[in-house]
Order: sequence, then structure tokens, then C-alpha cells
Amino acid sequence: MHPREEMRGREVRGTPTPTLPQLGGGRGRGHLEPRTSNLVAALIGCALTTVLLAGCFAQQSDLVKQEKELSAKIAKDRADLDRLISETSAKLNQEIATLREEELPALRGSMDKGSNRFETMQRRLDDVENKSAARLNVIEKIQHDQANLLKADRDRTQEELAKLAGHDKTLEQLSRTLTDLSAKVDTDAKLTSDHLVEVNKSVSSVVKALRTVGEAIEAREAEQDRRLDEVANALHGMAAQAGSVKEGKPAKDGKRAPRPNSPAGAGQGKGAGPASAVVAAPALASVEGQAADSEQKAYEQSLQRFKDGDYDGARKRFADFLQRHPDSKFASNAQYWLGECYYGVKDYAQAIEAFDRVSRSYPDSPKAPAALLKKGFAYSALNDRGRASSTLKHVVEAYPRSPEATKAKEKLAQLQ
Repeated sequence: MHPREEMRGREVRGTPTPTLPQLGGGRGRGHLEPRTSNLVAALIGCALTTVLLAGCFAQQSDLVKQEKELSAKIAKDRADLDRLISETSAKLNQEIATLREEELPALRGSMDKGSNRFETMQRRLDDVENKSAARLNVIEKIQHDQANLLKADRDRTQEELAKLAGHDKTLEQLSRTLTDLSAKVDTDAKLTSDHLVEVNKSVSSVVKALRTVGEAIEAREAEQDRRLDEVANALHGMAAQAGSVKEGKPAKDGKRAPRPNSPAGAGQGKGAGPASAVVAAPALASVEGQAADSEQKAYEQSLQRFKDGDYDGARKRFADFLQRHPDSKFASNAQYWLGECYYGVKDYAQAIEAFDRVSRSYPDSPKAPAALLKKGFAYSALNDRGRASSTLKHVVEAYPRSPEATKAKEKLAQLQ
């Protein structure tokens, strides 16, 4: 042991270090025993110190061994920690790179969209604020104008009330006058009511009489139609007789030979000849005039039924007219109005047939363009666009300057 360490050990144990005078042997025997005890104590202290130092050295070696183990373990843990940190750092760097490559552009796009939306909303809000401000200004102006108008109306009302207050007496007089007039009106109303009752009775009787007269007139018209038919038949017979008289040849005895199966042949022995034909000519002209008047009257009556909205009655009359007078100058018109009767009751198939007969039977009739136009309208009503378009185009091509052509063009534009 180093002398300094021994000195420190003694100082620690509280044993004083012997000095040279104490160890010397010139002071007598009385001082030897204390010195010996001190030396023994010193030796014992040294032994103890040596034991303690040996334990300390053993502990120190154990501590060094533990320190080395701890250092190795710390180094290993540090290496593992560094490896884990490097792996974690690599993963984080990879994830950061992925975020930068994939998600950051999407986030930036979303942020740009959000920014654009925000700017758009901001502009809209600015527009709304501007419009609201303008509307508020308009509303304030309207309120101001209304306040002025109300003030003006209030002033006028006060003036009128003042005027009305001055006319109270006049109103009272008018009230009395109105009361008198009301009583008079009540009296007149009662008298008028009584008179109206009588008038209604008279009107009902007149209506009954008119119905009776109408029935009588219709009966007479039917009788006249029957007679006219008989006259027409007689007229045709007389015309045939006159033709046979004109076409007959002179016989050997100076007389014309009658045609076979003719009425003149039957009256040959009774003096029938040119004289009878001459007598029949004025009667023939008279009968033809009556027949023409009858045709016009029948046509006009049928047309009036159509104008009154009686489509069924008009249809029956026009059909009867065409059956009785197929060669009349009114036949083409009657055929057209027969189609209009069917069209009026929405029987479009019959209407197309009736209008088509006008074009086929009376191609030169003034009603031919109108019949062709209404035929196209009927096809359109049946949702047959193809035939409707072709018929209307035919109207435009066949009658380009007619009013019906203009209507056909308008309908074609609607169909397209």
C-alpha cells in the first residue's frame, strides 16, 4: 500500500500517525507500552485497511465487469436503436415521398378548388351585397315616394272631408229624394213584374203558335218537294216526248213517224204531233225555272242548318240534295259542306271520303282547293302525318296562289 493511502486510512480510522520521537527509544520504559499498543493498533488498522481494500478491489473488479457488460448492452441497444431509427427514418422518408408524389398534388388541387370556390363565393357575396345595397336604395326611394304619396293623399282626403262636411245638408236632401225614388221604383218594379208575367204568357202562346206554323211550313215544304219531284219527273217525260217529236221522220201519209216505245206513238191516232211539242216548250221552261229555284232553296236551307250548328240535320239534307240533284250547279258545294258536317262531328274518316269526292267528281269546282285542304286537316286530326303532309303539299303545288295554299304552308310548318 502506498504510504499516503496508509496515512489516509489512519486519518479515517482516527488513529494518529506515530512520529519519530514517539518511536524513538530514549524516553524510558514508561513510554514503551503505549507505543507498543499504538503499534499494535496501527498494525490492526493496517490489516483492516488491507481487508477493506481487498473487498474494495473485488467490488471494483465486479463493478468494472458490470460496467463492461452494461457498456456492451448499451452498445448493442444503441446499435438496435440506431438500426430501428434508420429503418423508421427510411419508412418515414418513403411515406413522405409517397405523400409528396401522390397525395400532395391532390391536396393542392383540392386546396386550389377550395380557393377558387372561396373566391367565387366571395365574388357572389360582393355581388349580393352590391345588389342588396342597390335594392335597399330602391326600397328607401320607394318608401320615400310612398310617404310623399301618402302625405299627398292624406291632404287630399282632408280637403275632401272638409268639402263633404259642407255638403251634409245636400246629402240629407238627396237621401230623402232617394227614399222617394226607391218607393217609386218598388211600385214600378211590381207593375213591371206583373207586366212581364203577362208578356211571358203571351210569348209562350206565340211560341206555341210559331211551332205550329213551323210544323205546317215544314209539311208544306215537304209537299212542295214532293210536287217538285213529280214536276221534274213530268218535265223529263215531256223532254223525252219533245225529243222524240223532233227526231221522228215523215210518214207516207204526210205525218212524222213516232219513235218506238215513245209516248208520241201512243197518241198517233189522236192527232199528237209538232203542235203538242210547241205547247210543251213554255211549260218546260217554267218547270225548269221552278226546279232551279227549288234546288237553290233546298241548298240554302241545308247550309243554314250547318251554320246553326245542326251538323246531323245539315248532313242529312246535303246527302238528300246530292241524291235528288246530282247534276245541280250547287252539287259541288253540297258535297264540300257534307264533308264539313262530318268534320264538325269529328268523323274524320267520312270527312276525308266526302272531301275526296269533291276533287274526283268536281275537279274544276271553286271548292276543290278548300276540300283538298280540309282533307289534309282531317288526316292530321287522325295523326296520319305522312298523308297529311302529302295532301297539304299537293294543295300548295296545285293552287299556289290560293288562300288555301297559305293555310297549307302554315299547317305544314306546324307538322314539322
